[in-house]
Amino acid sequence: MRHPESSRLSAAIRQELAYVRTQLKALGERGSHQRFELRQIAKATLAAVLAWLLADRFLPRETLWIAPATAVIMVHATVYKTLTNGLRKVAAVAAGVILAGSIGHLLGLTAFTLVLVVPPALVAARWHRMGRHGTDVATTAVLMLSFGAASQERYLLAYVMATAIGALCGGVVNSTLWPPLYRRRPDTAIERLSGEMSALLDDVAGALRDGWDLSGLPSWRHQTDRLDEHLAEAAATVADSAESRRYNLRQRDKPDGDEHVQLLRALTEIGVHLHAIVRALAHLDHQNDLAATPDDLSDHYARDYSVLLELIADIVTGRVRPAGVGESADSGPDAFARAHAQADHIRDQMTTQIQAGALDHPRGWAISGSLLTDAERILNILATLRTPA
Repeated sequence: MRHPESSRLSAAIRQELAYVRTQLKALGERGSHQRFELRQIAKATLAAVLAWLLADRFLPRETLWIAPATAVIMVHATVYKTLTNGLRKVAAVAAGVILAGSIGHLLGLTAFTLVLVVPPALVAARWHRMGRHGTDVATTAVLMLSFGAASQERYLLAYVMATAIGALCGGVVNSTLWPPLYRRRPDTAIERLSGEMSALLDDVAGALRDGWDLSGLPSWRHQTDRLDEHLAEAAATVADSAESRRYNLRQRDKPDGDEHVQLLRALTEIGVHLHAIVRALAHLDHQNDLAATPDDLSDHYARDYSVLLELIADIVTGRVRPAGVGESADSGPDAFARAHAQADHIRDQMTTQIQAGALDHPRGWAISGSLLTDAERILNILATLRTPA
């Protein structure tokens, strides 16, 4: 019998090997995240080597390490971050050096010197323009004092120059050699969201096709919660894509990304109404007598509503697409006409039942009206989207 610890270790090793195989396989896929990361690693290495060679020609050896270290951290995920953070890094280091040099030259390193240096350095670090490099003001000032370099003007100047060389090399390499441009990630995020929303609509429609089968409610709630998470991820992806186009030499052959913002806004609004539909069905599930009373909500209404949801699911799949993907036949004017006709049919049936006195329970009116209203609002949102090119 194998020892439990040995089994767990073997399982962990197999899991890690599977992870490594997955990563290696992804390297062969064009546009993969793994290939992007490998390219960034190569660029950071090149930037570090160039920074070292350049600093070695002009600066004293004791400051050479600063240049490649700065170059590596300047190879960011976007050109915009590389350029802005490079400027912030150099400004923060220069501020720290000036602060340490001006005070340390007069007083040297004492406890009183730190009292004079640290507070203004931390105040400067909190300036919003410094971003995450604000702390470099304080750390640089304290390091210069601690090393006893605050009174060595040549070293202080070399320290700032090495930082600038590193930032310059990192910025030039990242901006000119395959500058990061996230072309496919927003498309993938949008397509995933539209597919998940369509799947949820299909699931609910399938459950209502033969009556009020609400056994899938836990799954529907889970799907709507997952949609919220993926909407947040998609919003971050679209924002990253927009940022990657700023100051990017490759952005001229790519649209400005407004289409992704429009699609994401529409999907966010649709998500609100999907939540409302699931909540209304959950209310039915909590009212067992209501779900079983034909006078409140009939099985006929459930079947008609399932048809409407199926039509909307097809439109979501075909309509919510990035440019260039093409439009599905299930999302054109005919599809909208069928969906609106089905919604009108449901409304006419409700009106007929009310006039005949066959639907006289207020709870049934409220829930059926709510379900229909949310479905129609989803249709209206989809109608505002531009037809995919």
